[in-house]
Amino acid sequence: MRKEFKIYCTSADIGPDRLIRLFHFGKSEDALAAELGVTVSTVQAWKDGKVPVPVVCVKYLELLDSNELRCDGVWNGARAEGSRLIVPAGHHVTLDYAEIERLADYRRLFHLRTMQTDLIERLMIERDFYRDNCHRQARFGLMVNSLFG
Repeated sequence: MRKEFKIYCTSADIGPDRLIRLFHFGKSEDALAAELGVTVSTVQAWKDGKVPVPVVCVKYLELLDSNELRCDGVWNGARAEGSRLIVPAGHHVTLDYAEIERLADYRRLFHLRTMQTDLIERLMIERDFYRDNCHRQARFGLMVNSLFG
């Protein structure tokens, strides 16, 4: 036999499926009452459909139930799934929890890579300088040998 849920909200935008998920498949009535600062009988009245659920209570429970970050800046909209932090659409970046432990190594390796790139550039400049000098000295050396030799 299928159970009928009579729960409803003061706002037409909030459907019964959201209310059922929050109130029937979430915390116990005692925990909901303590969380929302109401009595257990009020929560029971909401569940039985005798009294409409206030929108602010639904929004508060959805906020607590959500795993999405709400903040200013680039992390707004990021969400956690398992051990990964997923940055909002447009960036297509996920960050695994194990990678957080390796951030110090990533920074050190980035610094070493920068230093290595600078060293390679400097060595290439020195190589070109000495190559030009060797060719120049070889040419002038041949001229001096032909004059005095």
